[in-house]
Amino acid sequence: MKKNLVSRAALAAAISAASSGSMAAGFYLQETSGVGLGRAFAAENTIGDNASILARNPAGSALFDTITLSGGLTYIDPEIDVAGDITYLFPDGSGGLGSQTFFDTAKDYASDAFVPNGYIAVPIDPCWSVGLALFSNYGLETDFSSGWLATNINDKSELLTVNIAPSVAYKFNEQFSVGVAANFVYADAKLTTKVPANFPIVPALSNDSILRYDDADDWDVSWSLGALWNIDERTRLGISYHAEIDPDLSGNLSSDFLPTAVIPTLPLFDDARANAPLDLPDTLELGLYHRFNDQWGFAAGLTWTDWDDFETLEAFVPSARTGTDFEPFNPLVFREENFESGFRYSIAAEYYPCDQVTWRIGYAYDESAARDGLNRAETAETGFPVTWRSLAIPDTDRQWVTFGGTYEYDQHWSFDGGLAYLWGDDETIQEFTSIPVPTVFDGQTTNTEAWLLGGSVNYKF
Repeated sequence: MKKNLVSRAALAAAISAASSGSMAAGFYLQETSGVGLGRAFAAENTIGDNASILARNPAGSALFDTITLSGGLTYIDPEIDVAGDITYLFPDGSGGLGSQTFFDTAKDYASDAFVPNGYIAVPIDPCWSVGLALFSNYGLETDFSSGWLATNINDKSELLTVNIAPSVAYKFNEQFSVGVAANFVYADAKLTTKVPANFPIVPALSNDSILRYDDADDWDVSWSLGALWNIDERTRLGISYHAEIDPDLSGNLSSDFLPTAVIPTLPLFDDARANAPLDLPDTLELGLYHRFNDQWGFAAGLTWTDWDDFETLEAFVPSARTGTDFEPFNPLVFREENFESGFRYSIAAEYYPCDQVTWRIGYAYDESAARDGLNRAETAETGFPVTWRSLAIPDTDRQWVTFGGTYEYDQHWSFDGGLAYLWGDDETIQEFTSIPVPTVFDGQTTNTEAWLLGGSVNYKF
């Protein structure tokens, strides 16, 4: 094996796992409010039922004539299952390669999660208002069981982001409002790959760490813009843009194999510092809300996510510099992701049986960020088929159906609830790694679905 192939394959799964588990395209989180969940987040940057609009549109604070608070929690229960052949290659003692193939399944390896949110909108005068939003843009947690025979490809991963977004809005008149926000984003990642437990080829290596990358975090600052247009008293348009986020994760890297397996003169990583830049995409969202009459309303949304910028996951390990032209760890290419930009389409209907109650239903179609087909360069280099879609990122086009409602207790208090079911098609996944022995996974997802339950409490002064 080429040395650069060894180093890339050894770490590919660990960092690529930083992009899986959330039930939206790539690893983007839609779950910014309980009220939005009920209508599949259609026109979430436009309607402004409560202060949670500030997560999507900084112009949203212009909609309120009194201080408004909103806070909530969404529970995500995803289930991703995969199954396939895992083939180990090893010297056969006569100068050739032998192989041994096992069929294995991994069930429900995307972890449950709670996603909180909180917002406040404060009018200053008839024209100016300010807001503050706390929510999460991206997140995941995946955890394969210790008995999974491909933990050297993927084992455990966790990514957490927190967005603190102060904003200011200006209302030109009753028709037009604009807003701008600063986004202070904290990102934290923990990632591991290891030799499978009860490793059938070399049992003595069982559970050895291939990579442990933890305490990796960083702050980054970004911005967003938004506008609202009240066409008439029943119809509103919204547009908002969120700029990309580029945290440079700095964490501790440890391994029982690296970099010695690649460069024998270097000691094993033992809490070595490693920096991994993470390119999180910019988004553009359009929303339309129309109330037909006193009982029915309609919402439609379109979101574009610029995943094209998310091409390569790589890190820099200063202690592994060799001072030569051979620098497999500076940068160390974890994985060529080559995501593609895509759209999310959503529609919803609202029914208002009385002044205190609102019912909602919604549907959304979320295009996958992972490319179909083979990574031709990796396939040629390894000699085995390698798909763009991976165990860490079993991303697929997803559909949502949602239901929810709001109850207004009095002029101050209201309560939102939402329930959603998501599902996606099965997809082929083929991967290769070379530590501790060359390993090929050839299989597919057998189930991709999730249940989401969210609620929020709102208060108007």
